Amino acid sequence: MLAPAVAFRPLSTSNMLRSEAISMSTNKPQEHQITNIIDPNMKQQLFKGRKNEKVVLWKLYGSFHRHNTLLSLVAVVEDQDFMEKNEHLTYNEKVLYYLQLPHHTKIHVSAGQLGFRKAQRSEYEAGYQVSARMFKLIEERNLLGPNDKIEMILKDFGKGREAFLAALQGKEGSKVKPNIIRISDNTKLQFGGSRPKKLRRL
Repeated sequence: MLAPAVAFRPLSTSNMLRSEAISMSTNKPQEHQITNIIDPNMKQQLFKGRKNEKVVLWKLYGSFHRHNTLLSLVAVVEDQDFMEKNEHLTYNEKVLYYLQLPHHTKIHVSAGQLGFRKAQRSEYEAGYQVSARMFKLIEERNLLGPNDKIEMILKDFGKGREAFLAALQGKEGSKVKPNIIRISDNTKLQFGGSRPKKLRRL
């Protein structure tokens, strides 16, 4: 024998909203729902790991290989709180830190990034476009201040080296040139040694 059917009355929209409001008022809010509030006691722990770094010098590394032109802008940073955080270090270890400050790469530009392929990367025009792009990025990101110092370290003697110096002396490098304090050469010269590798032909 079948059981008699029981008719259920559907809840109206107002009744559903009223029941949800009552359940929300009675239930305690969960902690994970509050995401934009920082406890003052936890604030020190959140910012404890951050370093108080200051840029003391900028370095522009230029590699002018006979097949490519590479430019990298590096920031030499110093931790202002290094002495307080590392009081246990010896005098020599503290001196070594300041002799070898951390380097952070900010911008890297190559001829391949600008669309030059294969043999085109070794041409004068590719080197000039890479140099102009680097100087433009430095100006757009406002990395150099009026009192900032920049050191240029050049390597190898490809066609891009002449193009880089031309762009530096032109209007492209007019904003960077006043901040230069030193230009050095880091090209490795080989004297004797074993037989060199076979020259790459493109």
